[in-house]
Amino acid sequence: MLKRSTSPRFLSLLTVVLALSACSSISIPYKAYLGDPRQDMQLATVEGASFSRLEYINRYIDTVRFMTVDDIPISNSDRHESIQITPGFHELRVYFSWDMGSQRGLAPAMVDYARTRDHISRTLRFNARAGELYIVKAEPTFSARYKDITTLSHVDFWVEDQAGNEIVSKEEGRFVSVQ
Repeated sequence: MLKRSTSPRFLSLLTVVLALSACSSISIPYKAYLGDPRQDMQLATVEGASFSRLEYINRYIDTVRFMTVDDIPISNSDRHESIQITPGFHELRVYFSWDMGSQRGLAPAMVDYARTRDHISRTLRFNARAGELYIVKAEPTFSARYKDITTLSHVDFWVEDQAGNEIVSKEEGRFVSVQ
């Protein structure tokens, strides 16, 4: 009968590998301001909310992403879950980004599509305070019973602080069709 022993060296290696894999999943906020780097407490952090969507048997995670802050484009916007901005009044252009599953090659085209569609993007205006965390939330509306991306009618956006107070109301971020 063989006896299994776990060496301290193996445990140390396993601990290092697990720690490194945990670090790779941490998202660093995009610095969406000009000038010298600042301390986190001197900035406001804005996160895009994520949503779980069930499409038949597949489950997707859709997210609010950032296009511009005060008309300055966000580089690689589909890779940033949060941004940091200076205190003061800002205009954030956000869009609803959906998980394309295995069709990753379509992601850049979908970002360009979102930029040009008012029904899935919006400009939100608010006064940010240093040291605060804000969450941009969204409510997608579908035109059919099945909530797949082909039936997405429009998306309403709003901003909440970390206590759940509306900073930009649902009415201010609501999609209004101009027909």
